[in-house]
Amino acid sequence: MCYVQLRHLQYIHSHNFIHCDLKPSNIVLGISDQTNLVYLIDFGLLKEFQDPNTCKHIPYNDGLGFTGTPTFASINSHLGLELGRQDDLESLAYLLFYLLWGFLPWQGLRKGKAIQEQKHTITMHRLFLDLLVEFRTFFEHCHSLSFDDKPNYDYLYNLFGSLSL
Repeated sequence: MCYVQLRHLQYIHSHNFIHCDLKPSNIVLGISDQTNLVYLIDFGLLKEFQDPNTCKHIPYNDGLGFTGTPTFASINSHLGLELGRQDDLESLAYLLFYLLWGFLPWQGLRKGKAIQEQKHTITMHRLFLDLLVEFRTFFEHCHSLSFDDKPNYDYLYNLFGSLSL
């Protein structure tokens, strides 16, 4: 699943867009003879991050307000910062944690501010408790990226390539 979703994000990113709303309800499986296919849906918050003609990245901004679904949104979204590819990857990390655990530590919190605070203060030990080291490495790679950095997709594919999730 993580490999497939990463491919979906790389495809969207390669066309100069970010999804901005990764969550379980935006992932569907094929039916009938296509049950092995995984689809990413709901592009209502899709945003262009790079001009397709000039290849110039959008400028960094703050004070923009929240975008996405609080449980799965990146910390940058909670802070009202301009979103980039690293934010889609952070949301993918939360989505994978949810699919593996069946819950997230901040689920059930009602206010976006409380969720933001929990994401910001949770220890790495608690966040990655009982998860394979590859997930921590993935999360750390997401957080090492600056606003306009291109993720190293090959590195991430290799990271997850040997896992059967």
